[in-house]
Amino acid sequence: MSGLESVLIAAVIVFVLNAAGSFIEFNNRFVNAVVDTVLFAIVFGVLVHFGVLHLSFASVPTPAAAP
Repeated sequence: MSGLESVLIAAVIVFVLNAAGSFIEFNNRFVNAVVDTVLFAIVFGVLVHFGVLHLSFASVPTPAAAP
């Protein structure tokens, strides 16, 4: 799975969780944002843990300067 696919899946997850949070209708925007964040962290963490999503952080070595 490419990085773009992971970002798109994460965006869909955020949208669905945000929609679910707005149905709960917290009166406080801060509390609503915190709940959305916690829900996203849980769902995204579970998807990464069970291998549905894969995160890779590849580093490219910096070439040494010529003397």
